[in-house]
Amino acid sequence: MVQSRRCSEYYPRRNRSVRYIRVKKIFIAVLFSLLSLQSFSQNDSTYYRKYNESLIISLYQSFARQFDIAVSEKFLPDTGKSDLHYFSDADIISGISVDYDKLGFSVGYRSVPPKDERRKGSGKHVNLALNIGGVKWRLEASFRKYMGFYDANSANYEPGFNDSTPFHQDASMNIENLRFKFLYFFNHQKFAYKAAYGSNYRQTKSAASWVLLGNLYFCRYGADSSLFPAAVRKYYGEYDDLDRLIVKGFSAGGGFSWNLIIAKKIFANLTLGVGLEPQWKTYHHDRGQSEDMMYVSGSGDVRSSLGYNGDKFFFFLSSMNDITNFDSGTLKIQTKFLSGAFQIGYRFPVKTSGFYKKIQETKVYKML
Repeated sequence: MVQSRRCSEYYPRRNRSVRYIRVKKIFIAVLFSLLSLQSFSQNDSTYYRKYNESLIISLYQSFARQFDIAVSEKFLPDTGKSDLHYFSDADIISGISVDYDKLGFSVGYRSVPPKDERRKGSGKHVNLALNIGGVKWRLEASFRKYMGFYDANSANYEPGFNDSTPFHQDASMNIENLRFKFLYFFNHQKFAYKAAYGSNYRQTKSAASWVLLGNLYFCRYGADSSLFPAAVRKYYGEYDDLDRLIVKGFSAGGGFSWNLIIAKKIFANLTLGVGLEPQWKTYHHDRGQSEDMMYVSGSGDVRSSLGYNGDKFFFFLSSMNDITNFDSGTLKIQTKFLSGAFQIGYRFPVKTSGFYKKIQETKVYKML
């Protein structure tokens, strides 16, 4: 029979919760004070140009590691053997992005066979993304699924490990992540975030903006029997047979984004954000037990881009990194989505239909 137990001892202590709440209130108060300075900016269309009558098609090639999972325990003193670092061998991803007005979507696929498949195995993955919004705010929806991981720290517990030894592999290990990210830009009168990533806009003068960030997500991480190799399970105490972790969470925070423009067409962008993240987690064990836990963690968002943005043709290099921590106090799991890509595209002029013009005149559309 499947047993379920609720472990209240895992919940943060009251004084820790109070401290988090106080820090969050101070952070939000300071952030809003700074951001309020931007709200009185005058609209200046000379800072950017919008391409609302163009169908924008671009191709991208990802060249950086897509997803990794770091696992560590605090049951025993550091032995140097228990830490795990799982990677999904999905470095080279090709894809296509289509944008029109305030809508855009992209899909990626593996374009190059896995490197060193004998040592690292062959993973599978799905990457889908949809975005909506203009210069005021942007909503990004993404679904990512990775199956098949190898542990880069296999040398810590595999006897006689060398350059030809296969890494520990688990073809059943998988992670699914459904995420909605919201960004609000306070200096939208002069700053166009999409000029640096979506190319629906072209920034012609340097500008920056404070940003409000929010995330809502669902994450499922699992394997057939245990998330840990048999050789290190003894270090993970009561979690030795953990085979599934389900997390639901949201985060709220802030940061800034800056577009540096040279000669009206060459640009560089840096976006940084931090926030607090309440998480509701359920730990499932192979023996049939499960426990629930609530924890407040931190989240980070780092993005950058560099490229050329002309009237029709554009290209850029970009890096987008999402870091999420799942911490129980004795078990820490950190997931990183790291994406470095080269993107090249063209704006095809199209005539806006009468029906779509009516949509553009609605109050809902003008709020975007």
